[in-house]
Order: sequence, then structure tokens, then C-alpha cells
Amino acid sequence: MSKKKNTQAWAITYADMVTLLLTFFVLLLVILSEAEKQLDLEISRLLDKAQKQIESELDDKNIDVERVGKGVKITIRGKLFRQLSPDISPKYIPKIARIGELIKETDLMKINTSIIPDSADPHFKLLDGLDSRDKELAIEIRCEGHTDDAIIPKDKREKYETNWQLSTDRSLNVVDLMNKYASMPLKYFSALGYGEHRPLISVETIKSKKTRREKDRLREYNRRVEIYLDAFSRDKIQMDEEQLIESLSGKKRKKKEVEPAEKS
Repeated sequence: MSKKKNTQAWAITYADMVTLLLTFFVLLLVILSEAEKQLDLEISRLLDKAQKQIESELDDKNIDVERVGKGVKITIRGKLFRQLSPDISPKYIPKIARIGELIKETDLMKINTSIIPDSADPHFKLLDGLDSRDKELAIEIRCEGHTDDAIIPKDKREKYETNWQLSTDRSLNVVDLMNKYASMPLKYFSALGYGEHRPLISVETIKSKKTRREKDRLREYNRRVEIYLDAFSRDKIQMDEEQLIESLSGKKRKKKEVEPAEKS
């Protein structure tokens, strides 16, 4: 009977230890999750402020600024480009240049993540959170070009066969112009073209309209450029130069060691 009690006592002690370990891991996951949420909250606040900073300086019926997902979206409509050309209309050059300048002036773009976090820094919570979790702040300025569904006439296809190609070059020109006036590093920028393949108003709806005037009005709404200022935290993916060179050298040495073994 005494031996049986001792066996049961051992089992109870073991069960208590397992329970404590499980509780510890659950708490750890909760703490990590809360830290992640805090990072996202700090970045979200910066994006909210960026949206207000940009919108307050752009008073134009053809330009909309809104807060979306992980960023700020700036939509430009109107006769932004010359017909069937990637060239930006002179009227819109100062507007796009101003958008680039406004993005550069946001608090988000002024954060220096390369320094050691200082408690006096207004963005200390964000910088300290990134540093302690071995993460980095990723910022992207992405330009997306969209055309309507009108096919490029055969006699006008000297340079562009499709709207997809045309919209891509248009996006590149917008990026070049923003960078020219804002003087931001090109690493932030990307340009995409979707042609007529991501319409806000479907082709079916447009074709269902009776008059040419109605169809043209809806097609004009689909013709647009969307500029996204996105920001989010991510695991550090870039090694410093010394680490990268050492890593590559290590891979080469391993490869040389393997090759003689394979030959033998």
C-alpha cells in the first residue's frame, strides 16, 4: 500500500510540472503576441498620420487619399498621360512631384532605424520593439498603373502591343518623376502595370450601357494610377556585408569539399 502511494505521489508531481510548463509556454505566446500587436499599432499610427499629412496638402478633385490595409493609397485620375503614350501630361507633372515630396516629409519616412533606440526619441516604442524582436521596418512606395478596356488599334501598335505594357511604362514614369523631385532612395520604389485587368467597374457593366457617353464615363473611372505607401515589420532578412561575404565563402568551401568526395 505504501509503495502504491509513493508511485501516485510521483505521478502527481510530474503532472504538476507538465502543467506549469504548459502554462509558461502559453503565457510566453501571449506576451509575444501582445508585443507583435504593439509593433503593428505603432506602425498603424504612423500611417494614419501620414494619410492626414498628405491629404491636407492635396486639394484636387482628381486625387483621392485614403487609409487602406497596411498603408496609404493615393489614386490619381483624369488625363494623366498623353493618349496611347507613357508621357505624363504637363498639367500633372507638378502634382506628381508634390506627392513625392509629401511622402518624403511624412514622419514615417524620417524614422532612422539604423541607430540604437534612445528613450528621448518620439518613436522609441517602435524602434525598441523592432530592435528587441530582431525585426526591421519595411517601407514600400508602389505605383500601379491601370488602363480602360479599349484595345490599342492595330495601326497604333508601333511601341505597345497591349495595355499591360503601356500601363507598366506609365507607372515607371510616375516613379521616376516622384524620385526626381523627392530624392528618396530607389530601394523604396516599385512599379507595376495591370492594363485593363483590374477594373473598378467591370467590362460587362460598361458594355451594358446604352450610350457611348455612359461607357466613356465609366472607362475614364477605370483609367487611374494608384500610389501606395506601405509600412510593416518583418524579420531581418539582410545580413551586413561582412556576414554575407563570410556566408558565401563558407558555402564555396563546403562545395569544394563535397566535389572530391563525389568524384571518388
